[in-house]
Amino acid sequence: MTSSHVMKFMMGLYLFIFFTYLFGPLIIMSFTAFNSAEFPAITPWECFTFRWFNEGKIAYDGQHLAGLFTDWRLHDGLISSLIIGGGVVLLAVPIGMAAAIVLTQVKSQLRDIYYSISIMPVLFPGVIIGISTVVLWDRLAGLGGEGFISEIGRNGIFLTILAQTCFISTYCFLIFVARLQRFDQTQEEAALDLGASQTQVFFKILIPYLAPAIASAAVIAFLASFENYNTTVFSILSDQTLTTVIASKVRLGISPALSALALSIIALTIIAAVTYEILRRREEKKYALSQEKYVTEKAAISRIDKDYKVGFKIPKGIVAIILLVILCSYGGTQILKNDLYGQSCIDAADKEKKSKFLDQLQVLEQNELSDEELGGGNLGGNLDYGDIFGDPNLFQDFAF
Repeated sequence: MTSSHVMKFMMGLYLFIFFTYLFGPLIIMSFTAFNSAEFPAITPWECFTFRWFNEGKIAYDGQHLAGLFTDWRLHDGLISSLIIGGGVVLLAVPIGMAAAIVLTQVKSQLRDIYYSISIMPVLFPGVIIGISTVVLWDRLAGLGGEGFISEIGRNGIFLTILAQTCFISTYCFLIFVARLQRFDQTQEEAALDLGASQTQVFFKILIPYLAPAIASAAVIAFLASFENYNTTVFSILSDQTLTTVIASKVRLGISPALSALALSIIALTIIAAVTYEILRRREEKKYALSQEKYVTEKAAISRIDKDYKVGFKIPKGIVAIILLVILCSYGGTQILKNDLYGQSCIDAADKEKKSKFLDQLQVLEQNELSDEELGGGNLGGNLDYGDIFGDPNLFQDFAF
């Protein structure tokens, strides 16, 4: 085996470990959404179910565990997150684009200073941005009396939009700067020389050129707003977003409904990415065919018209797809073989857990201690510490 083969093997092994570390938790969490257990887990596997996507269940101890479609807190948090994300996009994208356009008009001596000031909000901790926004608007609401300023100054969604826009607009600014660095300003000069106004130049030349950057900035701004927690938790006040709802649920105990939510978000992300990639490749193929057709029509060389057979190419991700199919097939086979699915399996598992729970209650009731046993000091009484608080000289050396 040559050194090149060793390097390829080591590189492949490194990539496998890296992607396993990166996507392994997501895959495990996706599988836990289909386990009927009250706590997200793959082992021990109880029963295959879709209950965590629907109504949830009533636990054996009487606690109601809501599913994804019946958890009203998740629904309200999702709606608030979508509203905040839309508001941040409407504010952050124009602010970032305006700041980037101004950067091209600033003199070279001041450009570095202006650039440093523009990206400074990214360096501020989210906690500081959230608290400062609340404090500022609380003062403004106090000065505004009981009018409109007072209402919006104490509105958590409004404050969160402003707080997130403070630093997310910087991300948009950097995207527009990268795009404008490749812009040929002679196009604007030529349009102005031909009699176009500044407004016409902006809307007919600059905006079409910045269209890809506008789309990218809008997506980045929405995603950054949707997943933000550090700033949101301080500025949202009495309202809640999806991230704050999930954080509060995690403190009380992880529910498999969160696994169902994670799987839904992963599925939507994959669908969006695959759809975008298919449309992009379709446009590239259409453009390549149009170019080839144009060259074929204009060229006089006959060999261009010859048909060339394209060899079969194995997709790059075929190994990962095969591994995933094998894993799913093995898991499905084990579920079917051991009858780990269906309502009968779920009822049997719940009955067993309820029986164990009742047995534990009976053991606790049988171990109930009497007052005499507690007073004797042998079972949780004052044996270890004695009657220390009955000593009248206990606190005589302390000055009060």
